[in-house]
Amino acid sequence: MTSNLAVNLSGDRAINDDLEIVAHATLKKFTKLFEGSPPAGERPIHIFYRPEEPITFSTSDVTVYSIGLTVCERRYNQLVFQLSHELCHVYADPRRSNWFVESCCEMMSQVMLRRMSKTWERLVPFRDRVTYAPKFEAYAKNRVREEALKTFQSECLPGQEQLSKWFGNIKGTLVKEPRDYERNVIIAEMLRPLFENSAANWDALRFLGQASASPPVDLKDLDVNSEFGFDRWLDIVPEHLTDLVRRISNIFEHETQTSSSQM
Repeated sequence: MTSNLAVNLSGDRAINDDLEIVAHATLKKFTKLFEGSPPAGERPIHIFYRPEEPITFSTSDVTVYSIGLTVCERRYNQLVFQLSHELCHVYADPRRSNWFVESCCEMMSQVMLRRMSKTWERLVPFRDRVTYAPKFEAYAKNRVREEALKTFQSECLPGQEQLSKWFGNIKGTLVKEPRDYERNVIIAEMLRPLFENSAANWDALRFLGQASASPPVDLKDLDVNSEFGFDRWLDIVPEHLTDLVRRISNIFEHETQTSSSQM
């Protein structure tokens, strides 16, 4: 799948060629994080311009992953951010989504932006690669900073205890509004240290679709508001990933139960 990528984001050939180079670099780095194939199978990836919002289509045509991005100019950091989020959906199973999947995909965007800062310096065709490289990490940090200011009136996120309390208070709303990107950003930052603790941890994302209340039964089965269960996730991941899932479950399930008991 790494080499089978088509990019059609701009009518300007020179711009599109540059965007295609960055898309290939992003895909190559992204796929190295995983030990296996996407749950819905290996397919070519077609990236196209979609001004409304980024999205991944996988069920209407089961032979390809069609990824729409809002990037049509040389905004490389935005390209990496959006494409990484959608590639996460591909590997987490594009047939299923919920608040936890959305938060994990936000996390992957943050991770890839930070990693691309180093990779960018080796993308030879770009003369401005040295001066542009820091913009990837800055994009990620600014996104977190903005949400920290909105939610906690501080440029930095608070400690784990306060984050856990915050999550317990908003969990019920997340179930009803899984694509609440402001909250997904904060949850992503709660998750990122746990996943980055080991290179093997990323593969746990490939089992998120199966952890829904009703796992996909075929390639056309789509449910974008599926119910997620940490217990189901724990049951299906390989043994070497169970410790990661337990640690995540202890953070989010504990606070959910605590919040419910206080109501």
